Amino acid sequence: MKERINWIDWAKAMAVCSVVFCHLPQSQEWFYYRYLQASTITIFFFISGYLKKDRGSDKENWKKYWHGLILPYIIYNVIVYPYWLIRYYLLNGGMPDLLSALKPIIGALLFEHEGSFAEPLNGPLWYLPAILFMHVTIDFCRKTKYPQVIMIVLSIISFILYAANKQWEFIHSMTPVGIFRRLPYYYIGYVMGRNGLFKDINFKKDVIGFACLIPISMFFFYLHLHEERALPHVTLFYPFNICFLFGFLFVCKLLSNVWSDIITNISIGTLLIIGLHFPLIGAYNYILKISCYEWYEALPTAMLMTAILYPLIIYSKNHIPSLLGK
Repeated sequence: MKERINWIDWAKAMAVCSVVFCHLPQSQEWFYYRYLQASTITIFFFISGYLKKDRGSDKENWKKYWHGLILPYIIYNVIVYPYWLIRYYLLNGGMPDLLSALKPIIGALLFEHEGSFAEPLNGPLWYLPAILFMHVTIDFCRKTKYPQVIMIVLSIISFILYAANKQWEFIHSMTPVGIFRRLPYYYIGYVMGRNGLFKDINFKKDVIGFACLIPISMFFFYLHLHEERALPHVTLFYPFNICFLFGFLFVCKLLSNVWSDIITNISIGTLLIIGLHFPLIGAYNYILKISCYEWYEALPTAMLMTAILYPLIIYSKNHIPSLLGK
C-alpha cells in the first residue's frame, strides 16, 4: 500500500465537505458562500496534478483512468438516474415522456451538458472528465521536447476561451467550461509535484502563508465579484484562486501532524461523496421541505451528509472499491 501524504488527505477531506456545503441551497448574497463556490474545486485539480506520475505506459495509464475516472463517472450517473425519475414524478405529477427521459442521459454523455435537448444528470461529476482530459494532455506533453512550453500555451488558450465564453456564452457544458477555468492549477500542481516542491512542513512559514494569502484572496474575489466586464472579471479569477489554493494548503500542512482515520477515510471516499451527495441532499431537502439554508444550518447539514455516506465508504473499501475509483 502506498504511503499517504497526510496534508493532502486533510486537503481532500475538507474540500469535499466544502463541496457538500456549497451544494446546499443558500443565499447568493452571502460573500463567503460565493467565495467557497468559486474556489474550492481548484483544490482537487491542483492535487490531481501534484500526484500525477510520469511513469507508466499508455496501457497502464488508461487502465488507471478507467478505474479511477471513467468507470466512477458511469456508475454514479447510472445510480442517480432513478433519483432523477422520482424527482421528475414528484415535481410534475407523472413520469416523463421519452424525449424528457433522454435529456439527462444525453446530458451525462455530453459531460453534464445543459441545453434545449440535454440537462445535467449528476452535475458534480463534471470534474472527472475534466481531470481525465488534463491527465491525457500531460501524457502527451511528456512525450514532446518542450512539455512546459506546451503547458503554458494550453493555459493561455484556456484563459482566452474562458474569457470568450464569459462574453458570448457559446458553451454550456460544465466540463469544458471547468477545463477553461481550472487547467492552469492542474499544471501548477503537476510541475510542483514533479519537482518535489511544497513538501516541507514549517509551522512559522505555514502560519504566515495562510495569514497573508487568504485575506489577499478575499480581496481579489471581492473585485472579481463586482467586476462586470468580461476580461477583468476573468483575469481576477486567477489571482484570487491561486492565493486561496496555497492559503488553504498552508492550513492543511499545519494539520499534517494530526493523524485521523476519519479524515483519511473521507479523503479515500472523495469520489463516493462527490457522486452521491447530490441526490442525498435533494431527498433530504424534499422530506424536510427546505428551500434555503442559513450558513449555520448548512454547515452541520453538510457534516451530516458526509456522516451518512461514511459507512458506505468503509464498506466500499473492502467490497466495492470501484465506488472509490480503485
